Amino acid sequence: MTKKNGIPQETKDDPLKVFNSKLNALKVDNKKHEVDDKSSGMAAGLKYASEFSAAVLVGVFFGYLADKFIGTTPWGLLAGLIFGFGAGVLNVVRAAKEGMDGI
Repeated sequence: MTKKNGIPQETKDDPLKVFNSKLNALKVDNKKHEVDDKSSGMAAGLKYASEFSAAVLVGVFFGYLADKFIGTTPWGLLAGLIFGFGAGVLNVVRAAKEGMDGI
């Protein structure tokens, strides 16, 4: 029994057997390429939310400190909020990109 293209030669006559053997060969081939994804979608979402909220809180904290020591009451807090928001967006984009690349 010789195989040509992963199909036993004796099953060439029956199209259903040919299809079945091709399907089984593809299943075996696809199992080699499966990725073990141990994290769920909820875990990834919580990771993104914590990355974003941490960046915003750090930005607000530094803006508040700038307001306290410099005396520019609302502007330091607003600038810190804006910079924290920007940093949070960059962190989420970076984390999502790493998640898609499989790093």
